[in-house]
Amino acid sequence: MVLSAALLAGTVAAASAQDDTDAPEALPERVLFIGNSHTARHGGLDWVIENMVAAETEPRPFDGTARTENGVTLEYHYDNGAVNTIRKGDFDAVVLQGYLPHSRTGTAGSFLEYARLLDKVVRKSGAQTVFFMTWPQGYGDWSTLEDTIEAHRLISAELDAPVAPAALAFERARAERPDLRLIGDDQIHATWEGAYLAAATVYATLFDRSPEGLSYSFGISPDDAAFLRRIAWEALEEWRAGEAVEG
Repeated sequence: MVLSAALLAGTVAAASAQDDTDAPEALPERVLFIGNSHTARHGGLDWVIENMVAAETEPRPFDGTARTENGVTLEYHYDNGAVNTIRKGDFDAVVLQGYLPHSRTGTAGSFLEYARLLDKVVRKSGAQTVFFMTWPQGYGDWSTLEDTIEAHRLISAELDAPVAPAALAFERARAERPDLRLIGDDQIHATWEGAYLAAATVYATLFDRSPEGLSYSFGISPDDAAFLRRIAWEALEEWRAGEAVEG
């Protein structure tokens, strides 16, 4: 009788442990977005993703916060208050976005250095680092898609941090729909469609789920929004599969 009871207790404990192991990880609820005008464009990634989450079949809590300044790098944020914000914010994830390569130096060195420094702060706070890979500038010779991919591949592997590959999503969208403008006349900033695609890519990366089927369209045409949501998921799958190679 005693042995049977012990065996039963062990079986229940093992089943309970298995249940705990199989339980899905909680999705991020409190997310900080750190970047420049690419993160802040058209209401900001935090606002667009909040609306995407609210459009899910089963709405759930989401609180997005942003620290942005036009034209700045991760170095600027590290030196100007982002560290304290991360430490005190009780965030689940922190999305980092910077210029690549640095327009002043022509290399990705600054991005890599301050990505590492900020990631240490993020991890110590208990949050997860996510990188928002923006598209190359439309002018100048210091920024190419290959540079951007290489830098994000390196930092992702080194820090074991996911990347939201918006730059790849833009390339996929252009290949299928060259008529759809994603970048404005300044050759730098996203149009409404481009900003929606970027947000959909970050959404897919943050929550590891496809944005396809969401009803929120950000004021652009429903057909265009559906197309861009599909592209966002396909770009993330391409990135994860390692099909987007450097060079």
